[in-house]
Amino acid sequence: MSEVQTCLGPLAALAARYDRMAAKGEAPVPGFAPSQIAFVLVLDREGRLVAVHDERTGEGKKKRPKVVEAPQPPKRTVAVVSGVLWDKSSYVLGVTCPDPEASEARQDKDTARTAKEHEAFKTRQEALLGNADDDGARALLAFLAGWTPETFASLDYADEMLDQNIAFQLDGDRDLLHARPALRALVAGQAASADAETGQCLISGRIAPIARLHPSIKGVPGAQSSGASLVSFNAGAFTSHGKTQGDNAPTSELAAFGYGTALNHLLSASDGQDEKGRPRYRNRVQIGDATTVFWVEADGEDAAGGESLASLLFGAAPASAAEVEAEQTTRARDTMTQLEAGRPLRDIASRLAQLRIYVLGLSPNAARLSVRFWHVGSLGELAGHFQQHWQDLRLEPSRATRPPALWRLLRQLAAQGEAKNIPPNLAGEFTRAIITGGRYPRALLTQTLMRIRADQGDDKVHELRVAMLKAVIARDFRKAIIQEDAPVSLDPNELNSGYRLGRLFAIMEAAQAQAIQGVGASIRDRFYGSASATPAHVFPLLLRGVQDHLSKIRKTKPGLAVKYEKALAEVADGLGSAMPATLDMPSQGRFAIGYYHQRSALYAKRADGEAALEETLTTAADEVDDQ
Repeated sequence: MSEVQTCLGPLAALAARYDRMAAKGEAPVPGFAPSQIAFVLVLDREGRLVAVHDERTGEGKKKRPKVVEAPQPPKRTVAVVSGVLWDKSSYVLGVTCPDPEASEARQDKDTARTAKEHEAFKTRQEALLGNADDDGARALLAFLAGWTPETFASLDYADEMLDQNIAFQLDGDRDLLHARPALRALVAGQAASADAETGQCLISGRIAPIARLHPSIKGVPGAQSSGASLVSFNAGAFTSHGKTQGDNAPTSELAAFGYGTALNHLLSASDGQDEKGRPRYRNRVQIGDATTVFWVEADGEDAAGGESLASLLFGAAPASAAEVEAEQTTRARDTMTQLEAGRPLRDIASRLAQLRIYVLGLSPNAARLSVRFWHVGSLGELAGHFQQHWQDLRLEPSRATRPPALWRLLRQLAAQGEAKNIPPNLAGEFTRAIITGGRYPRALLTQTLMRIRADQGDDKVHELRVAMLKAVIARDFRKAIIQEDAPVSLDPNELNSGYRLGRLFAIMEAAQAQAIQGVGASIRDRFYGSASATPAHVFPLLLRGVQDHLSKIRKTKPGLAVKYEKALAEVADGLGSAMPATLDMPSQGRFAIGYYHQRSALYAKRADGEAALEETLTTAADEVDDQ
């Protein structure tokens, strides 16, 4: 990659990817782009309709249009602008699905607009194909000249075609009409704007026609379905020195077409289906509101292997059973297993470790896209940063058998555990910290503590939430930002007041549960938030309450009551004479860690019930006696 590409970042890297794709015949020429085609009308050479083909894949409501290379769709707002050689049914055939709830006046208005759209389609095709010496062009013009929307109802798939994208094919051809060489050349010839001004392209450095408008990027969830712009100057506030539109950041039409084509390809490249039948994507994953796109600078098996591994690192959905056996998938999973065990990628697959990888995070912002993060580095470096992230998250005991995917962590920060409730910006900042090895965002600590306070039930202090709190503290310690690390597992010798108070709270909760079978609202439900924030105010009340609980236990299990008392004394003795009035955010994080460690130790073997509890308390009591 050249120095120019490194400086300009994502646009230059995407344009370079397009150049590699085009050199191998894998990218469309200017004027073409991946487009979704649902139905194809097959015409004979006289323009008569021979058949209607349904190009969709899937079953029932999961049917999806076929993605093919087709003339680039026009940018539409409210104006009537026709596409070339394909479009939706209102343009191609003059029919659309009526709104039964609309008023009569509204329906008349919609009917008039549909007629206007169909006329625009006919006019556009006549202007492009009128002088073309091609059987396909003549067939299409003849069909449009004889077509009347009133005959639409008699066609196969009539109801399903409404408002779907429709293309054409000449009977006997294998490809669609727009793939015929003569018509392809006509479309490519119109790609360059006749009124485009020339200038120096910021991406290539060449003198070339400058793009006034940049291509629409499709496939980013939350953005406009018609596409959103990565580069846009659609208001005076975004312009400088009297320049308009694309002149503010001069990019040649070819470079703009290249980066747009490459990015749209990355966003739409399918990789089969996941285990639930949903589409998987080869080069993208959804992390909160950030669509993360990644690709490697390689060809053939190296590219496939590198991108498969990157997909697993970012936590892509598991493949379906039919695809798990694919050689590339199996190899990537084997590599991932070894990475999770701590082996560096250079020792597992040195060739993959040296590949250059690009990671681009995009999020919707009205009619435009925002870049949340951009990272360039080696795949080995990226894998190492993920391994460090997993190490920072490490917590014992753990129910998980492998490191959690990023999207699972983020769902623990969302109200009701729903992805749509993940706090804006946090997903991008969290991902950036992981892929660069930088400090975790401070908002991660704050949001995790807020969710612990807000939620109820057994998952209130969830393992993944505690792991994120521990990760923030561990990474800050490793970077010498703070002076005290957080323990991975229960540490009876840890003197941090926040950690000890969390342990003390867990023992008091266990005593309450032992004394009052089937307790409704536990002290965790009622007092966790205030105990972790203002312990000096809450713990005296809790300590008085636990004496009542111990009295009840003593009546039936006096030995167990003694063990509780010794365990409480052991933890409380490490707090010193004065209990802290308040705990700051990091200390509240340590409170949660101490609570999780102690509670997990107390209930490590639920099946053994009291036996496991007594064993844990006996250990704690023995430590007191030894001191």
